[in-house]
Amino acid sequence: MARWREGLPVAGLSALMVVETFFDLRRSLAPSPWLWNSYLIVYLVAALACLVLAAMIRGAGGHPVAFSRAGWAVVVAAAALMAYCLVSSCLTPRPRVSYVTVPRAYLVVPTLTAMATLLLAVTAVRALPDRPVHRLLWWPAAVTLVCSFVQWPRSALVHGSPRLATGMGGSAVVHVPLLLATGVVLAAFLAGWHRWWSLALTVMGAAAVVLTGSRSGVVCLVLAGAVVCLQWLRSRRAWLVAGIVAVVAGAVVVAVPMLHRLLNPTDELRAKNLETAITFWTATPKHVLLGVGSGRLWPWYAFDSHLLRTPWRGLVGTQWGPALNSSHSTFLQVLVELGLAGMLLLLPVVTVPVLILVRRLWPGLRGVARPVPDVVTLVALAATIPAFFLDTYLLKNYGASLWWWLVILCCLRAGHQWPSGRA
Repeated sequence: MARWREGLPVAGLSALMVVETFFDLRRSLAPSPWLWNSYLIVYLVAALACLVLAAMIRGAGGHPVAFSRAGWAVVVAAAALMAYCLVSSCLTPRPRVSYVTVPRAYLVVPTLTAMATLLLAVTAVRALPDRPVHRLLWWPAAVTLVCSFVQWPRSALVHGSPRLATGMGGSAVVHVPLLLATGVVLAAFLAGWHRWWSLALTVMGAAAVVLTGSRSGVVCLVLAGAVVCLQWLRSRRAWLVAGIVAVVAGAVVVAVPMLHRLLNPTDELRAKNLETAITFWTATPKHVLLGVGSGRLWPWYAFDSHLLRTPWRGLVGTQWGPALNSSHSTFLQVLVELGLAGMLLLLPVVTVPVLILVRRLWPGLRGVARPVPDVVTLVALAATIPAFFLDTYLLKNYGASLWWWLVILCCLRAGHQWPSGRA
């Protein structure tokens, strides 16, 4: 019975990753335009199931996993940010896009879905057994990576692009869950858990990130790879292999036309979007401090639900100038729509894992000790934070965001042993 209770949440999480990889849960079973997306319904049902499972564990004399002080700091800051976002979406003047006034419900529902995503991550981690991170998330990571390639022909047909994408997000977004999954299986390889399967999955994951054609994804991958190499490669042969892999990867980027966009860092549409956003945000001191209002400049959910239609890569007309249909940046969205107050709530979420990572890597930097393999998962997570400048997570892109919450909360559990103590 105990083994069944431990295996059930891992199996359920793995099944959810399969579904999210093959199907776009942003959609609803109702015809468009829809208000209630499938993510909200599925995540609330899954969170309820995790709560029931945690109650069963407690009833059987067990203790659900708790979070460390750092973990609770992240959870509380994130919940406060989302609560502030919800209040802002309820009070802000309704936006007008292309002479259409967006209903308030389309500002509120996306925040409710973000809250459901965080709730599911918290309840799932509490229901998971007290095991190393690479053992907890190995199966979800494995099915995420394998299914990403299995469904690739279908996604290429749907998106009209050979760049790798999945139901978790388009090619500009999905590199975050792919990199996190790669971090999990690499940690498993270093720990000797399903060693050769884990090595094969690591190679597959790194290739998947490159095949998304995302410039942000490649930057995150290189950043994570550099930290891992500096900490774990201790022989000339290992550095030689790493150098060969880097040369081969560079040759592939040059040889494959689909990947040539990786060599072009400019984007005129994003530049215009940034100009409009900063102009609107700095218009009044109130905007600077409290923001212009959640969803007021970028009512992206109205486009995702097909209430409004716009070219995928085109600019839309707003009251303050041309802008993209979403901020395409977590930091920009929070800063402009929620102001400095929102940024103060977001900062603990993104800085706590980095500070914890530096603390865990410090013995290795001093040459005192080599970090344990599970630190790799935290390296991968910290490496995804630069992607927050170039696309929107935590408040959007819920499939990718769930992976982010799961990894950070698994790494910040109470009693989780690291080389220099507790998180």
